[in-house]
Parts: sequence; structure tokens; C-alpha cells
Amino acid sequence: MRFRNATESDIPEIEATFSGRNALPLAAGVRAALPGLLRQILASPACTLMVFEDHEGPSLRVLSFAGSVFVSDDMIETYLTTPYPGLLSHVLAEMQDGRRPLPTLAEIRQSNSTDGLTLAVFPVPIGTFDWDDPKFVEIRKLAPQAFLRACGGYRLKAIYYEVFDDKVAEYLAMGGYRLLHDFSTRAGTGGLAPHCRPRMMRLTRAEAAPGAMSMATQFFDPQPPTLGLTPAEQRVALSALDGASDRTLAASLGLSSETVRSNWRSIYQRLERVLPGAGMYGRNGAAGTRGQEKRRIAIEYLRQNMHELRPTLSQADRR
Repeated sequence: MRFRNATESDIPEIEATFSGRNALPLAAGVRAALPGLLRQILASPACTLMVFEDHEGPSLRVLSFAGSVFVSDDMIETYLTTPYPGLLSHVLAEMQDGRRPLPTLAEIRQSNSTDGLTLAVFPVPIGTFDWDDPKFVEIRKLAPQAFLRACGGYRLKAIYYEVFDDKVAEYLAMGGYRLLHDFSTRAGTGGLAPHCRPRMMRLTRAEAAPGAMSMATQFFDPQPPTLGLTPAEQRVALSALDGASDRTLAASLGLSSETVRSNWRSIYQRLERVLPGAGMYGRNGAAGTRGQEKRRIAIEYLRQNMHELRPTLSQADRR
């Protein structure tokens, strides 16, 4: 089993997971519009979607997904004043109505460089799996890694994680999330299925001690970027984290192969500042081997320093 960034071709399989246990409840109109809304999410800088897929016969099959969205301060303030089950269902409804519940890239860059962003997480659908089914156990092991890949390195103020299953709520509580609102008594009412027991869990910056040996430090207390990667270089590097070739990167990003290679040359030059000699690694080997090793070193460094790949204000903009 593995996780990877979702693409438009995954939308039918992602849509099919919006049923069963721990699935986000949707109003009929939003459910009908879901394919288009998922396309909006894939295109938005405020959203991430990743799929968990497994070999099922001769091919890979999407079993579940993980996702999150940055939400505006106004929307969270309204929610906290009058809480309700299905926060992300409401976000999707707002998107369907043409409203703007999500921040723009400029707003993300500003908040990520100053007081931080507010994140809302999609529940990972269990579907028809039992909690201890080996496949779902594997998904549970991969989910934190997928979350780190999607959101690590951003400066967050709070993570809102609404779940719809008792077991999942217990699981998050063991991971440090606090129960903010318990809507479980509403199961079977107001469009909620009898098995749909909503609870809003939350983890805030104040609850995650700075510098603690926890994955949370990569969300609430990330290091400032030092490489100064351009947005184009960040896009190439982010898309390469799953091991895509330059040809695949060029096709997926709509770039020429030479533009991709040019971005890599610049990334390697910037990495020389923090990894002196990395660009010369394997000098005595064949040219292809040297190139592969440089790529491996660069990707490994960036995986461990995701803050280098997140949008922030430039030094000039900060003045």
C-alpha cells in the first residue's frame, strides 16, 4: 500500500468513499455536485488531497483518501459562535454557491509568514473495513505520513479534525487532539445516518509545546525557510517527492523538459549553501549516476525540511 497526491483521474474513486463509516455527511445537492467540487479542491492552493491505494489484482485501487483545507478566519469565528456538525460539508456547500470560504494563495503566503493558518481535515473514510482489518490498519499507519507530506512545514494556529466514528474519535484523543464539540447524540437526525456520530476534535498551537519531540512541531513551530526557493522551484520539488521523472513532471506541470531541468539546477545550487559538496557527490561515477544521487540527496533533504516548500513572503515583502 502507498499514498500519493490525488489527480483528476482519481475523482470517481474518491467520490465513492463518501459513504460508510467515518465518511463526511453531505447534503443531496452537495453530493450531486461533488465531482466538480473535488476538481476545485485539486486546483486550489488552499487544499490537499491524497489517496491510499493498494494492489488489487493486476492494478492499483484507491481504498480511501486524506485531505485538508485552509479555512478563513471569518468562517472559523462563525463556526465557533454557533457550532454545528459537518464543518467541511458547509465549506463544500459554500464553494458550490460560489462563495469564498478558502484563502487565496496571497493570503496563505501572508498568514504562513505571520500568525499562522487554520486547517480543517477531511475524515479518512473507513468504508466497509473493520477497524482491525489489515488494510485499514495499514491506512492508519500511512495517514500520519500523508498528513505530514501534505501539511508539514506550514505554520498553523489550529487543526480542526471532525470525525464521525467512535473509534476514530478515541484514536485522535490518544494522539493529543482535544474534544471541542460532541454532536454524537444527533446521529440519525438532520440528514445524519444512524452510524454517523460527529465529534469535532481540535489541536492548537497553545496545546503543542514549542520544541517538543512531536510531529506537531512541524505544524505549529516550523523553521523559517533558508533556501529561498522560487514558487516554480517549489512546485517542481513538491511534485518530485513521490519519485516522478523529469518527463512526468514536465507533463503534469505543463512545462518543457528544459524548464524542469533548469529548476533542478537552481535547486541544487541553493542546496549547496546548506549541504556543501552535495552537488559534487559521486563525481567519480558516471554522469547518470551522479545525477540520480544529486536528485536523491535533494529530495531527502526537502522531505525532512518541508518548510522550504511552503509559500511565504519574500524578505523584500516583509520589510
